[in-house]
Amino acid sequence: MTRNQAFALLHLCVFCWGFTAILGKLISYDSVSLVWWRLLVVCLSLLIFLFLAKRKLILNKNIFWKIAGVGAIVGIHWLCFFGGIKVANISITMISFSTGTFFTSLIEPWIYKRKINPNEVIIGVLIVLIISIIGFTEFENSENPIGGIILGSLAALTAALFSTLNGRLIQQSNAFTISFVELIFAFILVSFGLLLFFEVPENLLSPSITDIWYILILGVACTAFPFIASVEVMKNLSPFSVNLAVNLEIVYAIILGYFIFGDGEQMTPTFYICGVMIGVLIVLNEVLKRKRKKRLEIKAKT
Repeated sequence: MTRNQAFALLHLCVFCWGFTAILGKLISYDSVSLVWWRLLVVCLSLLIFLFLAKRKLILNKNIFWKIAGVGAIVGIHWLCFFGGIKVANISITMISFSTGTFFTSLIEPWIYKRKINPNEVIIGVLIVLIISIIGFTEFENSENPIGGIILGSLAALTAALFSTLNGRLIQQSNAFTISFVELIFAFILVSFGLLLFFEVPENLLSPSITDIWYILILGVACTAFPFIASVEVMKNLSPFSVNLAVNLEIVYAIILGYFIFGDGEQMTPTFYICGVMIGVLIVLNEVLKRKRKKRLEIKAKT
């Protein structure tokens, strides 16, 4: 897979993820039950694919527990993400989620044991500032904006962690193995959390027909496929580049939220301006990365 193909696949994943916030609001379950169903559908669909496609899991004892640990982080991430949507709204949660770029600019150098790239930090901070501008126009539409901000930011931090760690794991295994094991352990974590710390709803195992359709779309089209694909592109793209592109999920989610939910997710012209600015920063990051790569190649030859 070339770098351009990896980018195209990544942006398809981001577009799919843009629907998760919409589905999270449409599904009647609370955030914990919603995540439990999402993970159940994902794990079952991957298990069926494993047998039908006769895929092999590439594992050893050492990497198994590393992947399992990352899976726990994935579970916490989704609980925070959908929790923010339920207590606040799509816009506030997605705005807070944009801080993932900044978190990644600090976490990636730490895990990869390299120097912090000033360009990445600056771009990460600019993304946070731009999305914050959007935030000031959205607060009046949320009942609990502080809760949405806290949970959205925690979702961003955990996303930065698991995507960066997956960048290391993909060098030791394959995307399907990593995704399958991570999602299994995310399901186990959420199941124990639901039983021990939350009230299990009476209708947990009897969803409505509408919820079943929404959950299937969420689990298969918006989770299983993009999750595996996003891990695969880590072979060609850095965690920072991936998390930077994910900011477009915010744009997609808020636009879709406006058209589906109307005034509850209403946008101002500021949103469109900021959306364009985010796109420009994503392109700028890629240009800077490619120039830096060329300089290093020239330096290596001389």
